[in-house]
Amino acid sequence: MMHSTPDEIFQSLLKDPAFIAWVLEENAELDQHWKNWAAENCQRKKAIEQARFALLSLSNETVSITDEHIAFKIRQALERAKRREKGLNRNIFRNKFSIKTVWLAAASIVLILTAGINFFLKSNTKSLFVEHQQQFVKRNEIIEVSNAGQNPKYVQLPDGSSVVLQANSRISYTKQFDSDKRVVILSGEAFFEVAKDPERPFFVYANELVTKVLGTSFSIRAAESGDNILVAVKTGKVSVFKNKDQHADDYKNGKKLSALLLSPNEQAYFERKKSTLTRSSKTGSALLKIPIENQNFIYNETSVSEVFLSLEKAYGIDIVYNERTMAHCSVTATLGDEPLDNKLKWICTILEAEYSINDTKVTITGNACQ
Repeated sequence: MMHSTPDEIFQSLLKDPAFIAWVLEENAELDQHWKNWAAENCQRKKAIEQARFALLSLSNETVSITDEHIAFKIRQALERAKRREKGLNRNIFRNKFSIKTVWLAAASIVLILTAGINFFLKSNTKSLFVEHQQQFVKRNEIIEVSNAGQNPKYVQLPDGSSVVLQANSRISYTKQFDSDKRVVILSGEAFFEVAKDPERPFFVYANELVTKVLGTSFSIRAAESGDNILVAVKTGKVSVFKNKDQHADDYKNGKKLSALLLSPNEQAYFERKKSTLTRSSKTGSALLKIPIENQNFIYNETSVSEVFLSLEKAYGIDIVYNERTMAHCSVTATLGDEPLDNKLKWICTILEAEYSINDTKVTITGNACQ
């Protein structure tokens, strides 16, 4: 788009999914990208302002958009094209190419308008993920993590809790949790190991459902579309309730767990069509079919190579260590449902080693074992 006109840039932006997501979902992570892009020349800056205004204006109209309104907008575009054609007819230098250009432009406008309206009609109200963000997460402190790959992705939360995020899923949370609660917003599938803190309940807002825990491990499958939402408990106890339940505020504000209580190997099942939440007749924690759900992390004089390999598979991380130096080291421990950070602390205490976590890479430095 280096040599494009502002109008051409404007039309390209309206068809760019990344630009649309940035404008409508107020994705702070993309702010700098679009600022840098717009700063490259004046035409881009002008086009981006116009496109952003157009998208926001159309977004505000979507709740009341009807088929008649769409038809009206299309007629407007065609009438403008007709007027431009009449003006060209009065021009003695008119040629067939000019008329064709006008109608092609009109057709382009109609296509863009129709595609844009259809896009917004599919999401004529903000997704529950975005609504939860705006309600519970301060904009200047927001962190959003997505997993666009096929393998599980490890995320460490501010309190040390672990999240194993599955493909096509995303979570959002603040840089620091509040003093009285910890809130995470989920869309998709994830496995949680929550650091124990009875004075600060841990909430997962997953579309229509809220899961409240004090410290445990569990899985949630909550896609934005689909017939149901599932919550499966591996260890500890979990409280599950509908976000719009008449007693939701009481469930949230109480220090104790209430609502639908799940124990280890139990599942909650929310059926969207009926808006019903029940304890599933199925038992077992293997909801997402990932290794960590069935792993107990019990080691009995287990070699560090085997311990580290089990952690890599469970959390979707890479562990780097000196294999030759630590070849004779072993671990005896029961690590249970503690978050990865705690597991690494205990392992390194046993081995008299140190560790650091950088995104999904863990580096362990230690001495040889006798």
